[in-house]
Amino acid sequence: MIEKKPFGQTPSGETAFAYELVCNQTRARVSDFGATLLSLECPDTTGATADIVLGFANIEGYAGENGACYGGTIGPVANRTDRAEVPLGACVYHLTQNDGPTGENNLHSDLERGLHKRLWSARTDEASNSVTFTTTLSDGELGLPGNRTFSARYSLEEKDGATELTVTYGCTTDAATYVNMTNHSYFNLSGHASGTVREEMATIDADFFLPVREDSVSEGEIRPVDGTPFDFRAPRAFGEHIDDKDVQIERARGYDHCFCVRGYAPGAAPRHALHVEDLASGRVLDISITAPGAHLYTGNWLSDSNVKDAASYSPQSGFAFEPEFYPDCVHHPDWPQSVCTPESPYSSTIVYRLSTR
Repeated sequence: MIEKKPFGQTPSGETAFAYELVCNQTRARVSDFGATLLSLECPDTTGATADIVLGFANIEGYAGENGACYGGTIGPVANRTDRAEVPLGACVYHLTQNDGPTGENNLHSDLERGLHKRLWSARTDEASNSVTFTTTLSDGELGLPGNRTFSARYSLEEKDGATELTVTYGCTTDAATYVNMTNHSYFNLSGHASGTVREEMATIDADFFLPVREDSVSEGEIRPVDGTPFDFRAPRAFGEHIDDKDVQIERARGYDHCFCVRGYAPGAAPRHALHVEDLASGRVLDISITAPGAHLYTGNWLSDSNVKDAASYSPQSGFAFEPEFYPDCVHHPDWPQSVCTPESPYSSTIVYRLSTR
């Protein structure tokens, strides 16, 4: 049974709810506020469970500043957009200018009114153990054209001896528009308040990554990972090269870069992108995606004291792996593009597979 409980009042006075999906020993809690993943409890090799997703204890944290965007559904445009401009057809559309040294760029569409700061409608389906959230944006809202309907479906199921949390994003529109959604959950496989993720062992299915400028916008180059701190093609601890004297590492204070995940094809099934093992607990996380890339962020700027279980987060307390079209791809027409039209709706799937060593 999918349990539904009040999660508090939004700033506008509406009641938000949390929904709990259960499969064996795994519990996922999601909220209609921001279509947010609130927690993900799963067992270690001894059967002891822990919440491996960073976040807040109440809605006030998510509705407040939440600069880290813990657990939220980000959109309509994730990541950074140069000059906050979106060229589409013969027009240039303008997002909120909210990022960069002089505030001229855009980050995550709108940090105050984006999809992660809205109350979505919810529909549960006991048969599939899922919750589907929907919300709308009118033509011109948040700077982009089209009357748009967004969906975010969370489902939890046992599959081949493991438990899978699948997140499926969608958007329909009545006019051509730009969509690049992602999920912004942070993970720490030892438990959300157990220290840093520097010792967790990661493998990323990517031969290339996107270097960034000083302002964290993509440089426009697709660079090989070979011989760089970004080579995770074989298992490597997140912290092994996170302090290297490398220009890209120094600019981001760690990893804050998109990886070009092998094998992208439009409309294809999810393909494997990331494998992470926590040697202490034995927990394993595999992430499969349909998007061209995924942005690895090792929480280099985290600093929150008002989080779950009266804990505090500091830099590298968790890692985010955000499946998406390449950041700022709208300014690089030779990269895969994410134009959503009435005839070609937007869709993206993320599969979080939980197991133990």
